[in-house]
Amino acid sequence: MDYIAIRMGGAKKQTLAQAEKQQSAEASKDEKKGKPKQGQMAKSTSFTQKINEAEANKVISQMKAITVYAAAKSLGVNAAMAQVFIKSSEAKGTLQKIGGYSGHYVYKYVGIK
Repeated sequence: MDYIAIRMGGAKKQTLAQAEKQQSAEASKDEKKGKPKQGQMAKSTSFTQKINEAEANKVISQMKAITVYAAAKSLGVNAAMAQVFIKSSEAKGTLQKIGGYSGHYVYKYVGIK
């Protein structure tokens, strides 16, 4: 029988010299990869997606039942952007709510008015 020795308590605390070496090694890795330092915010992390309404209406008009996740998949955006598009289309009158419950609604395409 082979037994594996298991230590209780996890990893031990590093000495100051070991911690400095590890920190400098991680910093050099991040510089090579081009990652921003921990204190800096990356400006490219802001999330913006845009939906072209004419193209989106063309794709949506071919669908029988429209849900948030089906629209997101067919438009190639995330669910939040699809939800915004559906709400704005409903307000404009191009989509009509036909069923669903508790935030999971089903819409149908009425047409551009």
